[in-house]
Amino acid sequence: MSYFPAKNISLKTLSIVFLVTLFFVGCSNSPVSNIEDDGPTLLSRSISPKEDAQFSSADLFTAKVISATYGGVLSLYDVTIEIPAGALDSDTLFFIKIPDITVFYNEFGTHGLYFNKPVKVTMSYRDADLSGIDESTIRIGWYNPVDNSYQDVECTVNLETKEVTGYLNHFSAYALISD
Repeated sequence: MSYFPAKNISLKTLSIVFLVTLFFVGCSNSPVSNIEDDGPTLLSRSISPKEDAQFSSADLFTAKVISATYGGVLSLYDVTIEIPAGALDSDTLFFIKIPDITVFYNEFGTHGLYFNKPVKVTMSYRDADLSGIDESTIRIGWYNPVDNSYQDVECTVNLETKEVTGYLNHFSAYALISD
């Protein structure tokens, strides 16, 4: 006996519809607006208001089911996530959401997901406003909602390509931060 009225509706389709709905409904408690004054600086993008207006909500969201057996890659704008084979117990819906194009803050999901093997994330800061920023202090931080702070992720910074690469063991919200 089917629980769905239409026989062709799959779990994958329902998951995508659910995530897209969550995306458009949004979240009012954004870590972008709640960052502590005494904490690290959240990097800003050098985007003019005219450029900012060209991005719609749909442009700043992508989702894909990643195979547990083969792994996969998911990219959006200046962020790439590489999931190795065996990092997951089952095929899983992944997403990247950029809630605010003016800052380097990204939400990775499925939120709270932990991995069997580290997942590689690369964030480019080629469009960053580096005024007053020491590039050698740029790093990835994951947002910890318990204490409203960013926790450092072990990562490497390539000053030539302006990319930061780190390995994650769980999904949450991640940002490029600096001292």
